[in-house]
Order: sequence, then structure tokens, then C-alpha cells
Amino acid sequence: MPYLNCLLIGQAASGKTSFFNTSATALKDERRILAPLTVLKSSGKSVTTKFETHPLYTKKDEALKLRIFDCRGLHDIQGVKTEDVQLIVDGHIKHGYTFNPASPISHSDPYYREKPELKDMIHCVVYVVNAENPGLALAGEAAEKIFIDIKSKLGERHVPQVVLMNKVDRLRASLGDDISELFQSVEIKKKLDAVANFTNILEMNILPMSNYHNERVPNTNKDILALTNLKTIMDYANDFVYNASDRNAPSGFYD
Repeated sequence: MPYLNCLLIGQAASGKTSFFNTSATALKDERRILAPLTVLKSSGKSVTTKFETHPLYTKKDEALKLRIFDCRGLHDIQGVKTEDVQLIVDGHIKHGYTFNPASPISHSDPYYREKPELKDMIHCVVYVVNAENPGLALAGEAAEKIFIDIKSKLGERHVPQVVLMNKVDRLRASLGDDISELFQSVEIKKKLDAVANFTNILEMNILPMSNYHNERVPNTNKDILALTNLKTIMDYANDFVYNASDRNAPSGFYD
């Protein structure tokens, strides 16, 4: 498998792009903040218009064996269609497709992949929420319905689902940018429980995250947290690929 594929799903300004940039900073470890993707202040609408991914590079300038795909937000009227998300998960939509808010992709579209293979499918889905108000990710009946439909489809295919809970550093002033005691925080534990209950996803699959937003230099604790979350996502994706491959079962096991 050349790459593991991860799909980020979340509202506008939930921190998807910031997570990518923070991960890029942590991986390169050049002691400076990297921003390969532009982050804009929220206007309430999705900035992302295409289904695309960008490479993450290690300190050795090698591309990470993980492709993080992004798509339009679920919350607004111009958001991605449920059908498109389902087709993305199954590997039918190629990098570079421009979302049409009026209708899902057609089979005649040049960005439609007729016969996807395992390498084209999504191996892990990450829902991105704001720790300050995680319910906002599903604000509105339409977004909630899409979320339920997506979860159901992923469950049928046994695709791992995790939640990236961004902006945990803003939950209390005393924590600030010092996130070294993140996992000992009672307040963050309560938020993890709330997000787990809200999304009906196991607490162990809720990943607290603190992105770079106004720092001038990298923070070791933030880098460690980003790398830990990347490793967790890759582990889940790798488990899916392994379980989806016939190679993991003895010959004749399912006969």
C-alpha cells in the first residue's frame, strides 16, 4: 500500500487546515512555524472547494506515507453532498474534483473513478470539532443527517472513525499554550466525555489537539501532540488496510 488515506470532515474554521500546518511543522522540525496551506479567518462558509490532498514531508524531505484529504464543510448550504462523501469513502472520487453544491459527482465526470481499489479508498475518517463548542460541527438538521448517514456507511465498511478535538488550549486560561498537563486536566476530560457522548464515538477515539494559531516559534508539547495524533490516525488506517486484505487470513479460512 503506497499511502494510507485519511479524510477530514468538519465545519468551516474547525481547524482542519491548521491541523495540517501544525503537523507539517512538527514533522519537519525546522524550529519555525510552517504554513504550506493558507488559513483564513472564518466567514461562516467553507473555504475548501475541492477534494484534494497535499504532501506532508519528514525532516529527511521524504513524503509521509499518509494522505490527508479535505472536503467542504457539512454545516452550510454550500457544503458537500452526502452522496459525494460516500463516493469518496469508496474511492470513486479523484484528487482535484471541485464540489458542486447543487448535485453530487456524475459517473461521466473525469474525476470519477469507475473501479476503485483498496489504495483509492479512505482508510480512516477524522471528524474535526472545536473543543469550545463541539456541537457546532453538526449545527443544523442537514449537517446532522449527513453525519448520521456517513457514520452508518462507515460502520458497514468497518472504516475507523476518530474525532480530532481542536483548540483544547482555549478551554481554560491556566492551561494556555502549556499543554504538558493536558491529559491530567479535569476540564478536558469532561469535554472528551461530552464529545464521545455527542458523536457516539468511543472516548479512546477522541484525540485532543492544539494547533498553532498566533505563535512565532514552535512549541515542543504541541509538536509532540500533533505527531502522536498523526501516529494514531495512521495506526487506525493501517489496521483497516490490513483487515481489508485477504493476506491477513490463512488460505481457505473463509471457505
